[in-house]
This record gives sequence, C-alpha cells and structure tokens, in this order.
Amino acid sequence: MEANFFKVMGEKENPTRLFIGGLHGKEGLSTIHAIKTVEDTDIKEGKLVICNLTTSPYLSTLDPLYYLSLAGMKVIELIKKYQPTIYLELHCYHPDNKDKLINNNRKDLFGVPGLVELEKGVMIGSTSPMIRSVFFNLNDFPFILEIPCNPTTESLEISNNIMNIVAGSCDRSQIMEKIGRIYPRQIELLEEYFKEFSQNFWPAFQEVKKKASETKLKNFQDIDELIIGIIGKEGFNLNSVQLKQLGQALMVWHEYSFQNHGFD
Repeated sequence: MEANFFKVMGEKENPTRLFIGGLHGKEGLSTIHAIKTVEDTDIKEGKLVICNLTTSPYLSTLDPLYYLSLAGMKVIELIKKYQPTIYLELHCYHPDNKDKLINNNRKDLFGVPGLVELEKGVMIGSTSPMIRSVFFNLNDFPFILEIPCNPTTESLEISNNIMNIVAGSCDRSQIMEKIGRIYPRQIELLEEYFKEFSQNFWPAFQEVKKKASETKLKNFQDIDELIIGIIGKEGFNLNSVQLKQLGQALMVWHEYSFQNHGFD
C-alpha cells in the first residue's frame, strides 16, 4: 500500500483535528493501515485532516534536529496551516523497543513519561514537549498513538476505536472522558502526567519564552543561564533532561514562531 496519503474531511473550521502518521523512518508503511481506517469517518462538527508521510531518515521527535528535517518541517507546516486543537501523531514500534517506550524511568532518560498501554500493544502518550509547548495551548490535546509495526487486525481495531473517539470529540475533556470509560486506569495515569506537566514544564516554558523575548540572547550559554535563573527563582520541578528540553523548545519557538525576537 502506498504510504503517502492526505485527506480533509468536514466543512466547519472548529474544532480542527490533525492526524499524522509515519513521522519518521519506515513507520508510514505500517501507520497507513491505521490512518486509512478513518478516511470515511463522518465528521459532524469541525474538521479532520489526516495525513500519512512517506519514508524518511529516522530521527526521534524528541531530537530537536527532527524539526529541522524535511519530515519535521512538513509536520510543523501542517500544524501551522491547520492550527489544530486536537493533534494525533500515529507511530509504530518494533517489539524489542516496547520496554523503552513504557519504561517507568523514561522521564529521567528522555524527559517524558512512559507511554501507557491500552491493549493489544496499542499505547498512548503525549507528544514531544518541543512542539506541545510551542504550538499548542495547555488544554489542547496533542498526543501520540503507538501501534505495533505490521499491526494485527486486533491492534488496528483498537487504534481505529481511539481515532474515532477523537474524531468525534470537540475538546480534551470529551476525549479523556470517552476513552476513560473504556480504559479508566490508563486515563487516570495520563491525567497525573498532564497535571505534572501543567505545573512544571508548561509554566516554565512560558516564563522562559517571555524572558527570551525581552532579552538579547547571543549564544547557548545565555540560554542556559536564563533557564537556570528562572528555575531557581520559580522552583519548578524539572530534571536535567527537561531543563535541556526547555532550551530546545525555545529554539523551535524561535525558528518557527518568532524569528525576529530575542536572538542576535
């Protein structure tokens, strides 16, 4: 099946939902099967944009260089064009990588909590903080759906059910309530992750962004000093990886949103 796919459904502007599959490597060859299960969904409110990308060099979406790659720039182009309040990244994983994705120590290692398994190998979690903080409001719903590469019929049924719930919902609270009816324990855990993010990384980035727009930052050392000063003053609970991600998010913000602000 050809991996490249794009379709817009629904005529109203709000809410806008954007589903993107195959963000890196060869995963689009698997995610296309899931993406196409929602191509005939009846959108009663707002709009649904679905896209599956072609094969590209593999770079993690937690790597800031991803957002300078051709695939990453395409993702940002779609986000900026459609300005979704509901955003789904559809990824696939190989079995030998599953433990790394659901690892309880993932936040210490990679700055983000582990994904949460629903069933049949389908997992859910948040997108990279580098785009979540820059392009979305706090109560928007940017998230990841991970399916096994070469997905089984059962896995596709689970992912299709989640995507249909999201496509038929208007905001974060509706989505979490509907998925929570099926997976209450998993949604409770995701709510804990969201609370931690909303109390620490999110407000920390807003403060960093504000200060950066008021300050001439000449190099990476200036950025580090700005971040360390803010964290020390405000007392946000962030580990060393997350502190680094604040600087990376700032660079993405500068590159795509405010290119004439703050930097020489």
